Amino acid sequence: MKLYLLLFIVVTLSVDGCKQKPPPDEPSRTPPRTDFSPEDFGIGRKHTKNQTCNREIDQLLEQARVCYGSRPTSECEVLQRGNSDKIGRIKNSSRCSH
Repeated sequence: MKLYLLLFIVVTLSVDGCKQKPPPDEPSRTPPRTDFSPEDFGIGRKHTKNQTCNREIDQLLEQARVCYGSRPTSECEVLQRGNSDKIGRIKNSSRCSH
């Protein structure tokens, strides 16, 4: 009797091991956002004490916002990195810090 039970367990386990596994579920990809508001990018806030500098910064931020709404993310990341460098230079300039 014990032999049959042991044989039954071995056969059951081997049959389960031979079953084909279902393919892994495809990861669901959430489409990237394209509906960014100006506030999402900080457009319109006071970046520096100088209004002209703030407008320059807002223009650079707007370029990135429009890009993320209409182009592939990889292109926009390059643009945003370049604009971030420009924004940093504007903020650190003597004309914008006073």
